[in-house]
Amino acid sequence: MFEGLFLAPISRMLFSYFSRRASFALLVTLVACGTQTRIVATNSALSLSPTCADAVAVYADRDHVPYDYYEVALVTAKGNSVYTGNGDLLKAMRSKVAPLGANGLIINSLGATHATVKVIGAAVGGNDAERKGQAIAIWMPSDTARVREACGR
Repeated sequence: MFEGLFLAPISRMLFSYFSRRASFALLVTLVACGTQTRIVATNSALSLSPTCADAVAVYADRDHVPYDYYEVALVTAKGNSVYTGNGDLLKAMRSKVAPLGANGLIINSLGATHATVKVIGAAVGGNDAERKGQAIAIWMPSDTARVREACGR
C-alpha cells in the first residue's frame, strides 16, 4: 500500500538525474564537433564585396590557381579529429572567407594527428587528437562570372 508513495518520488529523481546527464553528454558532443576558425587579413587595401561559400574555389597549391590573384587573408581551422573531417575544415574555412570577398582558397596544409592513443583519447573527451588546416584566402578579379553564377547574383 505504501510502496506507490515511495516509488513515484524515486522514479522522478532518477529520471531527473539521467536526463541531466544525457543533456550534459549532448552538450559535450556538440562542443567537441565544432570547428574553430581564425582569420588574419593580409591586404587591408582591398575592399571587396562579400561572396558566398559556394563561390570559394579550393586549390591544392599555387600552381593550380587559373588566374592572377591577390591574397586576402591567412586562414587556420582546427577541430577534434574524431568528429571533424577534412571536408568540415574546408567548409568552415570557405564560409569564413566568403564575407571578406574571397573567391578562392589555396591549401597550405590539411591533416590530423594519427597516433591511435590520441584518437581514442579524443573519442572519450580529451582534446589530444586534432585535425588542422591552413590556407590562404585569395581574390581572383578574372573569376567574377563564376562567382556570380555560384552565388545566384
